[in-house]
Amino acid sequence: MNILENLTELGLSEQEARVYLASWELGSSDAASIAKKSGFQRTASYPILKKLVHQGFVSIFYKGTKRQYRAQQPEKLARTFSNRVQNFESIIPHLKSIEKQKVQTFGLQFIETKPELERFYRDVIDRYAGGEYYIIGSAPAWEGIDPEFFIQFRKSRAKAKIRTKLLLSAESKGMVVDNPSLLRKEKLLPSKYNFRSTIDIYPDQILIVSPELSALGVVIAVPPMVDIFKSVFEILWDMLPEK
Repeated sequence: MNILENLTELGLSEQEARVYLASWELGSSDAASIAKKSGFQRTASYPILKKLVHQGFVSIFYKGTKRQYRAQQPEKLARTFSNRVQNFESIIPHLKSIEKQKVQTFGLQFIETKPELERFYRDVIDRYAGGEYYIIGSAPAWEGIDPEFFIQFRKSRAKAKIRTKLLLSAESKGMVVDNPSLLRKEKLLPSKYNFRSTIDIYPDQILIVSPELSALGVVIAVPPMVDIFKSVFEILWDMLPEK
């Protein structure tokens, strides 16, 4: 077992690890003895000991008028590091919240759960009522996330007078809904193009949804990217035959 290497993995430099180990082996000792044991000049050992005291690896006490150093018990160090990890883990949700806010300022938003995704789609009903948007996707993958919700969503979308054009993967053929009241037009992509995601192209943003993403969905609200996706959709739509 390489004790020095293990100590450096705790964040100590090699010199600090050597001084801590020398202090541990000597027990209570003065700086000169620790320096000699660790192979340093006494003057060089003082700043190292000072840092180890600050980090909690070494404590100071006095024997008469002489300053002595004692290495901290390993078990206590282990508890200290365990508490630090727990304290850090407790602020992870707050840090993730800050990250989301920062990402959103750059036009990105991550949707991580089904309830978040459903809230997004409910907002679509109000936000784009009377309008139109495009979809490129796999009906089985999209609807499979929550069949009951998405079947109802199609009806609510039509009720809000939202028209849609869909370019669907070949595997979606059996799920194409031939119902004019839903205000949707579909075209099927060639069978060699298969994918497990869906892209909703709205007038001012894009939503990418996939059950295989680390996040369930990603919203991109960057105008040049929205324009590119809209243009690509329109090109594909014009190239493909009617059903």
